Amino acid sequence: MNIVIRELHEPQEIAEIPQLEQAIWNDPSETIRSGTLMALVHEGALLAGAYLDESSATSLSQQGERGAGGPPLVGFVFGFPTNRPTEHHSHMAGVLPGYQSSRIGLALKHYQRDWALSRGYERVVWTFDPLRGLNAHFNLRKLGATFNRYIPNCYGVMSGINAGSPSDRAYATWDLRSQRVFSRIYAPPPVVAVEGLPQANHLENQAPIKLDLGLSERQILVQIPEDWGQILQADTNLANEWRVHCRALFEHYFAQGYHAVDFVRGPNRYVLERLGV
Repeated sequence: MNIVIRELHEPQEIAEIPQLEQAIWNDPSETIRSGTLMALVHEGALLAGAYLDESSATSLSQQGERGAGGPPLVGFVFGFPTNRPTEHHSHMAGVLPGYQSSRIGLALKHYQRDWALSRGYERVVWTFDPLRGLNAHFNLRKLGATFNRYIPNCYGVMSGINAGSPSDRAYATWDLRSQRVFSRIYAPPPVVAVEGLPQANHLENQAPIKLDLGLSERQILVQIPEDWGQILQADTNLANEWRVHCRALFEHYFAQGYHAVDFVRGPNRYVLERLGV
């Protein structure tokens, strides 16, 4: 599958983005007005779209949004300047569900990295739900981002796929010139060996049953569910047990100097490391 990623500047292009947001997150109340997006682009924000190359498309009846007779828009990335001259905030990056296993999200983030470096940024920061394993794997393992900041109920009450639980978020940092990030892009390292590392929590049948706030080893593990999004849809009470459980773990260990530096699957576990030890 071939895609073309480019910046969006024209009103008719930008007008497609709120529709794409709704298709990705199923939350019409949380889309950004196209006029607001246009104003932010004028002031230095990045808004780039991923378009499906029609020569590689098997069916134009798939989920892509066709704008003004052009190729289907299947993903986008949006970010804006911060009050820190060397940091760019990546507010949203999304791909239509039917294309989410096609490496389009990775291509969008690589595009964002190149764009940011060309404008003098050294870091890109963003928030994500630390209980969603696919996002954690993408952000930490694929991109090389890290985080040591946890924001309870960051966006307040949300709807769509996020309805029913406080909007706690991890605050990720992507150091664009670091060896960690460079290697994840050009020479991905093998999966980190976690055998023998102490684990700060335990679960049974995908429910949290124990947490240990007394660990002090250089590296520790924190396990999350295999599919918290499915739990949120099926059992809100259990989903919120997980929210409270992980909030306590991350806030405690981040206060002790730990950073989330990697992620392993099967089962889903964060690797936390106390830097400087």
